[in-house]
Amino acid sequence: MANVDIQVEFSPPVMKAFWRNEVQMLVTFKNAASSTYWSECEIKVLSPLSLSPDSEMNTGRTRIGILKPFGSAKKTIRLYTRPNNYPDEYQFTITAFVYDEDGAIAERVERKAGIVCAAEAQAQQTQQQPQSQSQSQLRPGEEHAKNIQDK
Repeated sequence: MANVDIQVEFSPPVMKAFWRNEVQMLVTFKNAASSTYWSECEIKVLSPLSLSPDSEMNTGRTRIGILKPFGSAKKTIRLYTRPNNYPDEYQFTITAFVYDEDGAIAERVERKAGIVCAAEAQAQQTQQQPQSQSQSQLRPGEEHAKNIQDK
């Protein structure tokens, strides 16, 4: 039986409220089994999210490809909004279908995820936080060396 894990990342990580948004969602599928599988996924979003830039499309299906043993595959999917979005967290569902060499479904994995939509000032603060966190993760000697290089 397949053992597939789904991970989701967004770029930008936060959408702006009351604006049209285009967000790239990077979905990573990891195969923890010793067999090769073929996979596809179905994405279901709720309004105001859409899979189409100019119309409301709530369900889409995309092929992921071949998952080699203990390997991973990545797929970029774009999400869109119209200006009718409010500050909130918008949920969606990704369902991966994993097929074995016979073409039968070996596993069906469902993952619920969400993306935050914030007011413009909050969105900018959230996007700047990972940069400041990465600087604070430096060891003391590296931080001093970085300060010298900056001068």
